[in-house]
Amino acid sequence: MTTGTDQDTGAAARLWSAYGASRDAGLREQLVSLYLPFARIMAAKLYAVRTHANVEFDDYLQYARVGLLESIERFDAGRGYKFETYAASRINGAILSGMEVYSEVHEQVAARRRAVQARVAALAEPERPVASPADLFSYLAELAVGLAVGFALEHSGMYQSAEQEAHYRDYTYAGVELKQLQERIKALLEELPGKHRQVVNGHYLQQLPFHEIAETMQLTRGRIAQLHKEALLKLREALRSTRDLDWSG
Repeated sequence: MTTGTDQDTGAAARLWSAYGASRDAGLREQLVSLYLPFARIMAAKLYAVRTHANVEFDDYLQYARVGLLESIERFDAGRGYKFETYAASRINGAILSGMEVYSEVHEQVAARRRAVQARVAALAEPERPVASPADLFSYLAELAVGLAVGFALEHSGMYQSAEQEAHYRDYTYAGVELKQLQERIKALLEELPGKHRQVVNGHYLQQLPFHEIAETMQLTRGRIAQLHKEALLKLREALRSTRDLDWSG
């Protein structure tokens, strides 16, 4: 009498044989469904010892499925190996590689968020007391303009390859205007005093946080924040005097 396990083994063998002969996408999906519980177990084992508390199990399962698909594509059932033995290391590898990339991206996002917070804090202190609604409006306009100049600098393509810049270039009217503004800012950047230029280059083009720039220039972090604010104000004033743009908000 045939056991359930024998039946499952026989069905899997027939499925592998049919898939090996045809490489049919529908059969591949049947194999994925058949072995997805195994991939889920592999994902659960690694999820149990995760080092990032904010990662969801679905992320692990997604990478496990990627490893499972790759294993199915490469597995040769005719060699007599058990699929689970063949796939285990590949599924584990796919999960670990995926989470490594996930962690790097997560850290980049977190670093980016910290950089923006530091930038806003550096620009947020008003140059003069805010004593009236008009002063408040002027201060908010200056803050917005400073952030806008910084945004244009950061997305100027100065640290992209020619291929990347060509691929992502925006050929709409607004895109062309932005590109022209960025080119003007890049030219004006070269006219900034040395320390101001160094801070802007480091922060926007090399993506360095203020504290790293402070270490490199052997200045305090507060001084770097001050130079950053002064540099953006200088760029704003230079743009205001050389282009017919409304920077008043």
